[in-house]
Amino acid sequence: MDAITSYLQPGRLADVLALIQVLAYDRDSYRSEDGLYDELQRNPTVGGAWMALAKQHPEFFRVRDDQTRKPRVALLARYVLDHQQLSDGEDKRPPLDPSVANKLMELAIQLHDKQLERKSRWKSVVLPMAVAVIAAGASIAAAVITSSKPTAPAVAQQLAPSGDPLSNDVRQH
Repeated sequence: MDAITSYLQPGRLADVLALIQVLAYDRDSYRSEDGLYDELQRNPTVGGAWMALAKQHPEFFRVRDDQTRKPRVALLARYVLDHQQLSDGEDKRPPLDPSVANKLMELAIQLHDKQLERKSRWKSVVLPMAVAVIAAGASIAAAVITSSKPTAPAVAQQLAPSGDPLSNDVRQH
């Protein structure tokens, strides 16, 4: 999928927001395809796989695609954090602060809105240009047609080339 229009697919924004939330707040900073399905209880709306969705959005997600290990996805903002000892004693990356996660979701919404605006831009640029081209073409066609029409005095001369037709009739009688 083209990165310029990836958010315009139906349901894409909701899928990206769901993936951000799971990866931002969950105890584990990364998830496999199965782990994401278990957490979200569904596949993404478009594309069929959470890993594929994450690969299409490298602005938020890091996908480990090592052939020797199971593929997994992490949220970039969380992946770069240092490991800390959690309350249960495990050494893991901590969940994101809610303000950071909210900022990431706002960013996804802004990217969606910008792509939607870019998609609609043709209406404000191309449409007026097309109307101007059509108007110019109509003006040129009208000018050509007008210049090729015979004028009214020329038509009258063709009908009566030797002068006044009434005067010819009068001389013959």
